Amino acid sequence: MKKYTPEDLIQKCCEMLKKRYQKEGHHSVVCATVLAKSGKIYTALNVGTYQPSVAICAETVAIGMGHTAEKNFEIDTIAVMRGESPYLISPCGRCREYIFDYGPKSKVVIPADTKKGWKLMKIEELLPEKYVKKD
Repeated sequence: MKKYTPEDLIQKCCEMLKKRYQKEGHHSVVCATVLAKSGKIYTALNVGTYQPSVAICAETVAIGMGHTAEKNFEIDTIAVMRGESPYLISPCGRCREYIFDYGPKSKVVIPADTKKGWKLMKIEELLPEKYVKKD
């Protein structure tokens, strides 16, 4: 099985955005690519609406794809990009919760002022002091 790198995830997002990005309309198009612990890749676009507060982020859609496809789905690494000329973005707070729930040891590719233009961060660094429900 192929071992995917952060660059591979970025490339998958770029390919999807170039294929599906639309200039017209009111929706911003975002793409997320998830590498599961199983080695499988899930790439998805966001589901936009006229009312942004009810839109579904690309991260949530990609996580849902993995959770549907695999009995023991767990995130290894995730990259998120947006735009007609794709650029990396950091997941929003709500998506960080989803990422943590489905990959407590996962890594997130985020934009950085480095030669590569990105760096890997652990989800626990992006979401410290995560909310946990106690029974």
